[in-house]
Amino acid sequence: MSAGYAITTYKIQLNYKHLDWFKQTQSLFDAVLAFYYKLLEKQPEALSLTNQNLLRHLELQTIKQRDGTPPETPLPFEKIPLYFRRAAINAAISMYRSYVGKLKAWQEGPIKSGKPSPPKCLHMSMLYYKGMYKDFDEKSILLKLYTGKAWAWVKHRYTGRPFPENAELMSPTIVIKKKKVMLHIPVKEIVKDSRTAKERVQQNEKFVAVALTGSDSLAVCTTIEADGRATAPYFIKGGKELAHCRKLLLGYTKRGIAGKDTPRLMTHTVGNDALSVPQGHRPNAKYYEKITRITDHYAHEVSRKIVDYALKQGAKLIVLPKLKESFNQAKKPYLGKTPYDFIGRRIARYVQYKAWQKGLVAMTSKPYYTSTRCYHCDDPIAKHSTEYQNPSANFYGGKNFICKKGHRGSTALNSARNLGKGFYERFYAEAA
Repeated sequence: MSAGYAITTYKIQLNYKHLDWFKQTQSLFDAVLAFYYKLLEKQPEALSLTNQNLLRHLELQTIKQRDGTPPETPLPFEKIPLYFRRAAINAAISMYRSYVGKLKAWQEGPIKSGKPSPPKCLHMSMLYYKGMYKDFDEKSILLKLYTGKAWAWVKHRYTGRPFPENAELMSPTIVIKKKKVMLHIPVKEIVKDSRTAKERVQQNEKFVAVALTGSDSLAVCTTIEADGRATAPYFIKGGKELAHCRKLLLGYTKRGIAGKDTPRLMTHTVGNDALSVPQGHRPNAKYYEKITRITDHYAHEVSRKIVDYALKQGAKLIVLPKLKESFNQAKKPYLGKTPYDFIGRRIARYVQYKAWQKGLVAMTSKPYYTSTRCYHCDDPIAKHSTEYQNPSANFYGGKNFICKKGHRGSTALNSARNLGKGFYERFYAEAA
């Protein structure tokens, strides 16, 4: 069994004494980045080189050679550390390649509208290669910062979750968010089981099918055995708590700029309608940021429970419904709402990388008729929430279902079983 690896970015917060030093260093990094970006604009043919050769090509044009030969275009900054300069060059190359790629796709595409424009703000968070940091232990890190006059080594303590054992810590990135300074550290872990999904199917491994809903049960899981039986249903709740938190925070956004006692003076967009306004221009933006953080919290929590359930059942594969990324194209009403209402897409994304860390593979499958057919007899179903409500085939919010042959139960569990059944028939039956 071949081994692979998984890379996860850990975000930890630095404790600092000189925020202005971080801002001075970031400002200098952006200036060096802009210098090399403009140099690249003058020679677009250089993009045919590999990144490593292109970096060397730009260095030869801007720095003094060992034999004393002056450069063609001298770097207009003094005493720039080697690895600081190379990080800025790589950032400029990445930014310019991204713009050229978008422009080429627009030129070759059938629709000639919305021409990509060059980046207006040449900014990227600082990537620190080895040589710009050292003494990185469990409590602190030594960073090289520009004070505005000179470079200095400064020791910083940090707070955050502990790193996993036997993991490789890669080059960190310093991200400044207002008064917070975060260290984003890619952590590389070995994955012992790196088999593909096709190999696992061919070896008849059992798998877990997951249905994602907008009700109190945010996810419903079932295990599909090697013979196709659906067993061990598992409901992951939390939807009511999440909806309650969102409702409170959206209520806070409705308090006008003039104050909560004068709602008639309120003239700005509020509530869900404000989600169409760019995030940087929304009033009461802190409440929308809280909604995002709470949604992420629940998405991470649910995705972790799904992976833990799969490990407990001994499954090697997780099957998720394939959801359209565009909310405007979604057919079902609860999928057509804003991203603040349905978190299924986030859960699916988080499950994929969390599963791979544990040696599992998470993949998506098109949910053909999963929510409209009975798992047992394949007949159309009618949905209802209580026994006193008349079941209807068009009732999207129904938590329970019943079919013509008398089969009844949870609509979400029925969807999970149908998803697993369809995946089993399309792939496992053919492999057998």
